Amino acid sequence: MKKALSLAAIALSLSACASLVPPSASEIAALPTVKYGQPAPADKNFILHYPAGVPLPMEMSISGSLFEKDEMATLSPRLKRDVYVYKTWASHDGKTWQRGNKLVDGKIEFRLPGEADGRKPGMLGAEFNEK
Repeated sequence: MKKALSLAAIALSLSACASLVPPSASEIAALPTVKYGQPAPADKNFILHYPAGVPLPMEMSISGSLFEKDEMATLSPRLKRDVYVYKTWASHDGKTWQRGNKLVDGKIEFRLPGEADGRKPGMLGAEFNEK
């Protein structure tokens, strides 16, 4: 029993370590690249390409039983540079890959209406920056 548990722990450790190594050029070459807005392949294993300059719709919503009416707005930010994403990996050229958090950093901010001075509107914001 101890041997089986030890083998299971080793297998889990090795699979976790595998996700620390960027995908190889041959692994990447074998995957289809899907531009944002195109349908994904049935097996869902693909590289997603966000092209520079293309609107990327982002829905923002406020809802819940506290509110008289739910609200939603769609924003359409555009990237300055191409971004490719595969699982936890990201790239600007689709060839050189690194962990997504090494390429992009971000934060989400929330402020209640009137929190600063009793009059200003509330804010829900997201900020993303290249590293």
